[in-house]
Amino acid sequence: MTDFIRIFFVPIVASSLALPAGPAFADVAIENVNIVDVETGEIIERQTVLIEGNGITRVADQVEPPATAERVDGKGRFLVPGLWDSHVNIFSSPTEPDTALPLYLIHGITGVRDMGALWPIAKQQALQARIDAGEVLGPRLVLSGAWVDASPGSWPGMFLADTPEEARTVVTHIADEGWAAVKSYSMLDEPSYLALAEATEDTALPLVGHIPERVALATAITAGQDGMEPFGRIPMACSTAEQQMIGNLQEAMDGDASRDEVFAIMASRNRTILETWDEELCKQVLDQVASSDLHVSPTLVVADFYLGNWPSADAPRMQMIPAPVREAWGRPDFRLEAMTDEVRELAQESVALDRKTFLMAHDVGVPILASSDASFANPYLFHGFSLLDELDVYVEIGLTPRAALYSATVAPPRFFGLDDQDGSIVEGRRADLVLLDANPLEGLATLREPRAVIVNGRLLGSEALAAMAAELREQAQSGE
Repeated sequence: MTDFIRIFFVPIVASSLALPAGPAFADVAIENVNIVDVETGEIIERQTVLIEGNGITRVADQVEPPATAERVDGKGRFLVPGLWDSHVNIFSSPTEPDTALPLYLIHGITGVRDMGALWPIAKQQALQARIDAGEVLGPRLVLSGAWVDASPGSWPGMFLADTPEEARTVVTHIADEGWAAVKSYSMLDEPSYLALAEATEDTALPLVGHIPERVALATAITAGQDGMEPFGRIPMACSTAEQQMIGNLQEAMDGDASRDEVFAIMASRNRTILETWDEELCKQVLDQVASSDLHVSPTLVVADFYLGNWPSADAPRMQMIPAPVREAWGRPDFRLEAMTDEVRELAQESVALDRKTFLMAHDVGVPILASSDASFANPYLFHGFSLLDELDVYVEIGLTPRAALYSATVAPPRFFGLDDQDGSIVEGRRADLVLLDANPLEGLATLREPRAVIVNGRLLGSEALAAMAAELREQAQSGE
């Protein structure tokens, strides 16, 4: 369903991105705290974690912190690595980071991977550098929004490739600009996609994003795709009619079908998948995905938009969103208008099949990167809030709280290849942490009210987090 999403440009008055960060890199000692080892599920009790600059310098049961360190009482509390949202779009409008960055920190999300933007890469990199330097308060940014599509492009600002030669040239340009990855998109033809994959190997850039609609999942795995989103192409590959569906679309596009005709063919796949999904085939497909180490960013929470599970106008999360965005979300939406009666009728059943397949995927070891697709361009997908919603969906489907938490703490930094983060709380790691009042391995509700968030070594206590939330509400109410 997310393949139908197109961008809109929100007319917000430009404001400063320089959030009031204050002094950065002050020493902090979190004392007598229970450390949660998300990878093993072990709780290491009554530890002191010393943070100097933006790094963890000591973890032990007894530590004498420097006299200048701010001491935090962790007794009875639990310390976890900072969360990651592995699919966001914070650059879809001029001032979106002014809202997005604090919303992520309020929810304990200390890292995000941006997957598409209207901002030039130089401006994204400038903000990234200011966050890393402590000049702007925000989560760590991984810039993976160099998306490549066939003409005319599904969104504004995309790189375009209609031939293998163009695909190879585009990858060289993306590498020269300093992006963290190449993102394939939905309408690429197979020859261009395969050239894109080959070129990313040559530049050592990971290939992430959509499996193009005219490319089989097995082909993408063989081509070496490293990460994929959203989840829907996996249930499609579990259908005995996958090749037939791809062939039908290829035939239509070869015949210069209109965009509406193409979308109608794609929409018709829902019924075909439901009628031809095969459990034994699915087990084989998922074994192949798991053995290839193809990381999946599911964005399952996106289904709520299509199912009409929207928050009320007076919901707390709505009160933190700028008025122009709320107004845009409230207008008729072309994505919903594009849904046929058949798609609406099958929506609940399609979501249920996605969830069944997702649980099977997790159980055989398909690596999951928790992700939300949050953006002002995507109605009712909220920066911050929606990542925690996504984790709750995982648990509702059948994952343990630890498995859900792993997908947001351990798996992302390892997939991104970060030298100073791997989802562990040990000496030498960057200090991106969340202090909680309860053990998250017993239930994720505690993530909704962090006692403190440490981002890039800076301590944000509950009062600071509450003040950030109050400022967002005030700005939203004033129309700023």
